[in-house]
Amino acid sequence: MTVNTATTPKLILVVGKDVTQARDLWKDLGLRDKYPSEARVKYVSRNSSMLDGHDPFSMLIILVGQYWLNQIMESSVMNHYMKFGATVVKECLH
Repeated sequence: MTVNTATTPKLILVVGKDVTQARDLWKDLGLRDKYPSEARVKYVSRNSSMLDGHDPFSMLIILVGQYWLNQIMESSVMNHYMKFGATVVKECLH
């Protein structure tokens, strides 16, 4: 899956099984060089309140590692973002 180049994201949410995995894989996979450098990067914790108030149309969600183990993936806010505007990309270890 590729990033929608029509709209450059203002926010990148990196989701791993926890913040540590998300941050480590962002660095280890060299993803900063692959995605827009002007976008703010947030590593997603298990706390769904950190997701409130963002615009899904200017958001890129990057799923890394064991993201499915992060309970945030089942939150109504994350589901809303993924269904209504956010670009979602799965990055794998090669």
